[in-house]
Amino acid sequence: MIRILGAGAWGSALAVLLARPRDGVAPAEIELIAHTATEADSISSHHVSRRLPGISLPTGVKVRSVEEVLPPLDGRDLLVVAIPSEAIRNALSAAVSGDASVVMASKGLSREGERVSELAVAAGVNPARLFTLSGPNLAREIATGKPAAAVLASQAGRREEVLAALTRPTFRIYLSEDPIGVEVAGALKNVLAIAVSGVRSLGYGENAAAALLSRGVAEMARLAEACGGRAESAFGLAGVGDLVLTASNTGSRNARLGELLASGMPVSGAVQTIGATVEGIPTAHGALLLASRLGVELPITAAVVAALEHEVSIERLAEGLLGRAPTEEWH
Repeated sequence: MIRILGAGAWGSALAVLLARPRDGVAPAEIELIAHTATEADSISSHHVSRRLPGISLPTGVKVRSVEEVLPPLDGRDLLVVAIPSEAIRNALSAAVSGDASVVMASKGLSREGERVSELAVAAGVNPARLFTLSGPNLAREIATGKPAAAVLASQAGRREEVLAALTRPTFRIYLSEDPIGVEVAGALKNVLAIAVSGVRSLGYGENAAAALLSRGVAEMARLAEACGGRAESAFGLAGVGDLVLTASNTGSRNARLGELLASGMPVSGAVQTIGATVEGIPTAHGALLLASRLGVELPITAAVVAALEHEVSIERLAEGLLGRAPTEEWH
């Protein structure tokens, strides 16, 4: 069985994807776990998540909620975590995961700078069973069967079995032995997308947006290495691949936040307008705190935090970032 914790857009898209048969192999039993019993009842009745309107869930997907007493999973099962990073502490537990391999499909950092895998371990998950799934994956495109790729990272566990359970003809997965680097890159891209989108929305042009994006990748690489990961993960699917997608005009919440802040809207108003979790907000604060502890410079992330915390205008921040003193590209 595959249990998916989180019935938002990403969790629902994964349920649709994983419920599809592959090469004559019958799909696994799929459980989609919603936040509340009311939400679970609504999805069960209409076979649609409100976070992914217009996409029907297969009738074989069983919808439950975290308010239920969920049966424990065994070592043959898979738990996929697709909830906001700030919800992991309360929603994930050893009782929810059991002995299953756990795939962290969430992308972000806590405000204290903890990676999602660290939050999972703190919740009682065995670190030897942890995997990280990341990449440029728009939920709606995944759900409608458009081709995509992702990276699955771990240093232990049933790599080949988990890979086989998640791979589909339209969803190609590459393996990595760098879960830390993949996690850091996947988290920081949300922060960088706010900055890149804001600069683009100000009318600074695509040259400036591309320059900021590429310097953002350097920030990813520095932070990944400082955390014990590999810089190369910043240049792969979880890093530059996902950043290019998130920072472009695809309806990303983080890019939308950058656009709204550039228009002069305050943070609270922008979040209310978006109406959903914006992972870049807690991640920006957590990344800057983590960088301070590790002695790493993250000027773009610091600028985003200044906009979020002190409501410094995006225009002032853009001028400051683009007007920084010349230096070596890599140092």
